[in-house]
Amino acid sequence: MDNKKNDQVQCHFISNTHWDREWRFSARRTQYMLGYMLDMLIDIIEKNPEYKHFHLDSQTMPDQDYLEVYPEKKELFKKYAEIGEEGLWKNLEKFLKKVIPVAEECGVKMAIHPDDPPYPIFGLPRIITNEENLDRFLALVDSPANCLCLCTGSLGCAESNDIPAMVKKYAEKDRIAFMHIRNVKIMEDGSFEERAHLSSCGSLDMYEVVKALTEAGFDGYVRPDHGRMIWGETGKPGYGLFDRALGATYINGLFEACEKNLK
Repeated sequence: MDNKKNDQVQCHFISNTHWDREWRFSARRTQYMLGYMLDMLIDIIEKNPEYKHFHLDSQTMPDQDYLEVYPEKKELFKKYAEIGEEGLWKNLEKFLKKVIPVAEECGVKMAIHPDDPPYPIFGLPRIITNEENLDRFLALVDSPANCLCLCTGSLGCAESNDIPAMVKKYAEKDRIAFMHIRNVKIMEDGSFEERAHLSSCGSLDMYEVVKALTEAGFDGYVRPDHGRMIWGETGKPGYGLFDRALGATYINGLFEACEKNLK
């Protein structure tokens, strides 16, 4: 951009907050503080029609935490559930059509993270959940700047998702900007547990995931994502330093093996 006196830049400010359990406070205290904040936010949104946007990024289950603090407000969720999947798609399309052209001008790749887990919670719809919906998302604004942050752990919570095949498909299309590589174990009742990164520890084949990336020539960013608390470590749940270090080492080894197998 030319720095001329008459140049004007339009900026959009979106209110946001980030929450983590047991980072600064205990899990219980954090839950009450989050519930209180959400209650105030809902009141503001309902009383001020012009207040339309708020971004909540968290390593919590905000809907569950809110209802544990304010169980009498369970009926309120039905109101927000009425937007339905198509309502979410409409909002997402509107957002992308505003943002992606700017990202293209700036040489930035936007990458959407899948819903975690990839199915409805408390009756609230979720849409970034499977291959069909990822195709639909990418087609909303078909641009190299509109990409995926493909998280194997999030999408892998649904047994119906073929993670290596999805990685291969979108990597070959050059629509993965960021990879979160971690393992989960799908239980008999359909629930899941986060596990160590090794294929043998969970339900996902980490070798096939990395192989798909390597064969597609993927050169984007990768991270081991979550980690367990091991060896007596304490800290932010889901982000154990030792386990993530082990995961990073394991993933590096997989990339080396897969790259050598290509030669």
